[in-house]
Amino acid sequence: MKLARGRKLNKEEQSLWDHFANQIRGIRKDKQCEAPAMNVAFHERPDNHKKLLANSQRSQRLVQTENFIQYYKLFKRKQEQPLEHKPFVGIGQKQAGLDTNTWKKLHKGQMQPEKILDLHGHTAQRAFFILEEFLIQSQRNNVRCVEIITGIGTGYKEGGILKRELPYWLNRPAIHSLILGTTYPAQWNGGAVRILLKRNR
Repeated sequence: MKLARGRKLNKEEQSLWDHFANQIRGIRKDKQCEAPAMNVAFHERPDNHKKLLANSQRSQRLVQTENFIQYYKLFKRKQEQPLEHKPFVGIGQKQAGLDTNTWKKLHKGQMQPEKILDLHGHTAQRAFFILEEFLIQSQRNNVRCVEIITGIGTGYKEGGILKRELPYWLNRPAIHSLILGTTYPAQWNGGAVRILLKRNR
C-alpha cells in the first residue's frame, strides 16, 4: 500500500512499523559477529622477535664482558702475587734436589717428552694461563717429561715475548713447585724447553 505524500502513520500502522524495524535491528545484531581474537603467543608475534633477538644479543655481550673482566682480574692477581725469596733458576741450570744422573739424561736429550705444548699464536697473557694449566694437569697425571714450544720470535736479540717470558713464568711459585729441572733440547735456538716434573704423591 502506497501512502500519500505527507500523510502520517496512524497508531496501528506506527505500531506495526516499530515491530518490523525492531525485528530488522535484531536480525542485524544477531548476524554481526566479532572478529576472532588473535590467539598468538607473545614470543610468536613478529614485532617481538626483534626485541627478543636484541635482548639475547645484549645478554651475550654482557656475559662475554663479565667473563673478560673476571679473566683480567685473575691475571692481574697472579701477576701481582709476590714471588718467594728463592734464587732464580735459569733454563739449563741444575736445580737443587735433582740427582746428577737424572739431570744428565734430561740435559743431553735422553728423556723424551710424553706431552708437548705449542704456544704459537697466543698472547703472553693467554699463553701464561695455558702453560700453568698444562703443567698442573700433567703433574697430576704423573707425566714426568713435557716440552713447551715458544718459537724463537723476532724483533729482539733475546727472541720473541714468549721465549723471553718463559723463564720467569717457570720461576713463579705455583709453577716452580711442580718442576725438577728444565733444559733446552736444542741448545742452538732455545725455541723449545724440556721440563722434568715432580711425581704426584
